[in-house]
This record gives sequence, C-alpha cells and structure tokens, in this order.
Amino acid sequence: MLANPSHHHRNRDVLVTINDPFHALSDSLANLTLTTITTSLPGLPTSQTQSQNKPSKPPPDSHALPTNANPRSDLVTVTPLFPPGDNVIFAHSSFFRRLYNPPTGTPELPTPAQVRDEAARLGLTITAEGSDDDARLVPFPALGLLVKFGPEERALRGNDGASAVGGGVSAAEGKAMMLLGRALPSLLSCAGSGNGLPVPVPQVFGWRRDAGTGERFVYMDMPEGEVLEERWGWMSEAEREGVCTQLRELARAWRRLRFGDVGFVGSVDNGPLQDEVFRGCRMAGALPPGPFPTSAAFHDYFVSMAVTMSQSRQLGARVGQLRYTPHHLFPSDVPVVFTHGALHPRNIIVSAGPNPRIVSILGWEQAGWYPAYWELCKARRECSRRGGRDEWESRYLPVILDVQDLSVEMCGWNVGALCQYWDYFVSLM
Repeated sequence: MLANPSHHHRNRDVLVTINDPFHALSDSLANLTLTTITTSLPGLPTSQTQSQNKPSKPPPDSHALPTNANPRSDLVTVTPLFPPGDNVIFAHSSFFRRLYNPPTGTPELPTPAQVRDEAARLGLTITAEGSDDDARLVPFPALGLLVKFGPEERALRGNDGASAVGGGVSAAEGKAMMLLGRALPSLLSCAGSGNGLPVPVPQVFGWRRDAGTGERFVYMDMPEGEVLEERWGWMSEAEREGVCTQLRELARAWRRLRFGDVGFVGSVDNGPLQDEVFRGCRMAGALPPGPFPTSAAFHDYFVSMAVTMSQSRQLGARVGQLRYTPHHLFPSDVPVVFTHGALHPRNIIVSAGPNPRIVSILGWEQAGWYPAYWELCKARRECSRRGGRDEWESRYLPVILDVQDLSVEMCGWNVGALCQYWDYFVSLM
C-alpha cells in the first residue's frame, strides 16, 4: 500500500488566479509549458512538508538496460494527416467498390436515422445511466458494415450524486483505425514478426455527425468471428497462448510508432486525450486533457487534476476554485508510444474453430499517444472495472505487453511500482 503523497492535503486558502499555470492548456500547443514549483503547507516548515507521507520513488528494475544504451533502431516516425470535418465519407473504400451496382448506382452508407432504426429493431438501447459505456455497435451483415454511434459526450450522475462525463463516440476513433490500417503492414513486415498476421483493424468507410442530435457515427468494416471474452472459457491452454502470442506481436508493432520527433501526448488528430480516466474533468469545469508537448507536461496535468478533483469533492468546492502545483515522482523522460487504451478480451475478435487467429481489434476510442506504461495500466484497469478474468491480468497481460521489454522502454523504472503509483492518482479522480 502506497502512502498518501504529501501533496494531497486540505488547503482552503489556495484559490485559482489569473496566473494559473494550467491556464495555458486552453490556448495552443505552443503555449503548453508547465512549471513545477514545490510549495509548503501553511503553518509547517518546508522540510516537514516535503517529507511528510511522501511515497518512495518506484525502484529501478535491476534487469533493465542502462540508460545510456543505444536507442532503438526499429522505431517508426509518423506524421498523421486526416481529412477535416465532421462528415467524411471515403468513396474509394472497399464498401463502395464491392457493392457497386451500375443499374442502381453507387451504394450509400446508412443515414443516422436508418442506423437508429436498426438499433431499435435489434433492441440495442443506451446503457443505463451512470455507466460510461454509452456507444452502440449496430451490425449490417448484408452490407458487411458495422456502425458505432452515440453522443460525443453525455453528462452522467452517479448514485452518489457526483457528475461525470460519460463515454462517447468521436471521429478520433476512426482516425486511429486509419492510422494503424496504413502503418501496421509495414511495421509487421519490417520486424519480420508478422507470421502471416492480418491487419487486425477494421477498414474505416467514414464518419458523420447528426447536427440535430449531436450524435457521432463511425462506419467500419464488420469483422467475422467471435468475441474473445465469450470464447476464452472454452479455449485450451495452447489456444490461449497462441492468441496471446499474436497479441504480443501486434502490440509490439503499434508501440514502435512515434509521432514526429517530439514527445507529444494527445489524441491521434492532435487533440485532447480521449481516455475515460479524464472524462470527469470537463464536467467539473477543468481544462481539457491536452494535448501536451512532453510526457513531463502531461504528468503535471495528470497529478494536478487527480488531486484537484479529490479536494473539490472533500471541500465541496468547484474545481476552478482550487489550485494545485504539481509535485510527483513520475519520470520525466518516459517515451511516448501509440496506445490502444482498452486492451481487453471484449475488444478482440478471433476466428471460429480450433486454433483461433485474431481477426480484428475494436475499441480504439481512447487510442492516442501516451507514456509507455499507460497501455499496461489501462489494461489492468479494464480488468478491474469489468470484473473477472483475474488470470488474464495476472498471467497473460505480462506476456502480451512484455513487461521486460517495457522495463527497457522505461529506462530502468520498475513497471509494477509505477503502475501502483498510477493507480493511486486514478483513484482520486
């Protein structure tokens, strides 16, 4: 059990000012500079404040490579470019080619109204209030089409009366799948680790926004297979290990992606992070989560928001009334990698029959550029939130995300200790 950090305290005298160091986050990427200043608690000497209840630094991994090891030469730098706008249709995608019928003209994607009607016919209703899983997946088997739709954001109120921002649908998910669809074939081929693996990302046909309701629609190829979460209990150990090996190769591939030559932290389209961890921040009146120029700037925001959200609940104050100057132990030089953000059996589609192969990976709504440890922390969190699959977290995740390889990326930091440190701050939000 980690001790509560000394920065988590009650301080009624600290109010937001016009010079709030996080005000710059609302401007532009060029202005995203945060300064860490250690301040003392009123009435206590500085030395006492800094040492009281301070957690120890996560120890380095004794088996990790030294920090002066040669940089990896297999990294791939990308500069994603995406079409702008809320309504984008890719007329040259396979959906229109395979269904083209000259007598009847070019096929069209279902309209928002048609998608809603089909969802109602199939009994796909909105998740109960209080959940953050608000999107619906509507299949159109005859068209080989899967449509994900729902509000971009929805205000929720939990049983304790606390407000939050529920899960939503955005074009960023479609853009994440587009990026991987283009990059993964080369990544797998260059690494020599593809072993015949298909690109497990649905092809994106377009996205729309219904101006009347504000709902977002993402149109994608419908994968054929079974959800791994439903299949898992019937699989042999050899089949499980086979699927995990495939996942490991795929995760290694997308984690080799780098955004330009900078440590940018944000969504794939250069916007704020879409991670569910931060969904309560906007509803509480906080600044959006990014984008950030470095992992150090991101960590300052992460810690500040966690403590501010916690204190706002305890003091009954608005988030905007509180100010916290970050002081934490997250390493400042963590590499930033492409991250799925919700790697869980419910988002993995495998082929039917014996010796299943990964057909597709869904659930890219939280994907983006995050510190290297984020994928493992979020995958563990998905297990705890969904319940069950303890063996998935304890036995298979360390293989899939290759904890030893992650320790190398983390420049010697102990990954397990860092995940516990991460858990503490997430619990405050």
